[in-house]
Amino acid sequence: MKVIVGLGNVGAKYAKNRHNAGFMAIDKLALRLNVKFSLKQNLHAFLAVANVEGQKVYLVKPITMMNDSGIAVKAVLDYFGGQINDLIVFVDDIDRDYGQLRIKKAGASGGHNGLKSIEANIGSREFLRIRIGTGRPAHTAQSVIKHVLGDFTQLQMELVQPKIDDAVLAALDLIQGAALNTVTNRYNN
Repeated sequence: MKVIVGLGNVGAKYAKNRHNAGFMAIDKLALRLNVKFSLKQNLHAFLAVANVEGQKVYLVKPITMMNDSGIAVKAVLDYFGGQINDLIVFVDDIDRDYGQLRIKKAGASGGHNGLKSIEANIGSREFLRIRIGTGRPAHTAQSVIKHVLGDFTQLQMELVQPKIDDAVLAALDLIQGAALNTVTNRYNN
């Protein structure tokens, strides 16, 4: 099995935010796999289930808001019996420029509250992250918050969209059993 999580905030006012790059990727993956999300209150998430080459793939969009994403991730892993090695997380990354992608197993949260929440709730950093670059503003706490909760401009979206597409392709490769080093060599930049 695989559990693929897209991090973001629920609601129309957040839909085009930089912080919702993870939701954008998981939505695109759902389209690619031809599955639809349904609300699962007990899992604190929207959930879609696909079957890829005989393997169950659970697509997850937490409804907890970004800073509590780990509640949904833990609920889904526990409910379906998933392990940390089954988990892949799509996440925005302000430490990468627009148009950059970084796939990495384990590591620090980099200050990302969604990743911090997952780490705290599952008790591990040993899960795979597919980080989608969303650029970094001037380095003050308020400007970072304003940046991540701000919408992509058209030009920024033109740079990010191909990387969201690559993030989806990378996840599909991993689902289908490609070696991590093969996937990172193909998509990391």
